[in-house]
Amino acid sequence: MKRKIKDYYRFLLYKIFRFIFAVMPYFILKPLLIFATKLVNKFNKRYNKIVQANLDLVFGDTISQERKEEIRFNSYKSLFFNMYEFVENQSISKEKLFKKANFENEHYIIEAIENNRKIIFITAHYGGWEIALPYVALKFGTLAVVNRKMDNPLINKLYIEARDRNNIIMLEKKTAAKGMLKALKNNHHVAVVIDQHIKDGIEIDFFNKKVLATDSTSRLALKFDALIIPIFSQMNDFRDYTLKVYEPLDVRNIEFKTDDKVKELTIMQSKIIEEQIRNKPDFWFWQHKRWKQFYKEIYKK
Repeated sequence: MKRKIKDYYRFLLYKIFRFIFAVMPYFILKPLLIFATKLVNKFNKRYNKIVQANLDLVFGDTISQERKEEIRFNSYKSLFFNMYEFVENQSISKEKLFKKANFENEHYIIEAIENNRKIIFITAHYGGWEIALPYVALKFGTLAVVNRKMDNPLINKLYIEARDRNNIIMLEKKTAAKGMLKALKNNHHVAVVIDQHIKDGIEIDFFNKKVLATDSTSRLALKFDALIIPIFSQMNDFRDYTLKVYEPLDVRNIEFKTDDKVKELTIMQSKIIEEQIRNKPDFWFWQHKRWKQFYKEIYKK
């Protein structure tokens, strides 16, 4: 009973915030979100410690503490702007959504579709991922997205309904494998966010540190002769993004060096994610314990 009351309370708060976001002018919303960023950046000690631990592990002394604090602030700001995208994109028109982003290297997707290739999009919790997925789905066809079910069933229902309007099929993480197989067989595209910790994965290096990573995209690409197309939503400003597409990984053309094609392909995908984060680390979700499988001690300091 207490859980249900809490769910209804949070659902009500969510509806209130969604209404406020809908009626409030953009010139007020942007400074409001930045103000919220400053508050969280200053007082959220728990996640600040996680961000610091991650940045110290990845960059060590190669960047200054001042730069690390700048990355932390920008990561929070990116997160708040992305949170707004999550809310607005549930009701926005396709035309308005398209105005918020432009494509870089869009031709990779167009060529893949023209050549009747199955597509597996990979991305990260980076920049405005909440605009990248609906944008791709509305422009290039139905997209089956692997996602963790939200704890609040009321908000989760709204989320699923919004995804449906944006031409997205939601796949529950625990049973995603069957859903992805079905989607590819039905000539739909698949999208997977591959940058977070998972309990059952294969061991690879990420920023020269051991992690567990999903190999599902590699297995699917090899099984279906599919293209793996990396895509990232880089934040330029509030409601202003660039969708950057990397050159596809084509299993037909890759010269594998070992018999373990799955692992090699998984490492290639991880390297692309790493490259994007290294180039512009400010927009990644540093608040996640990505390295906790092998470096638990860094989060206990």
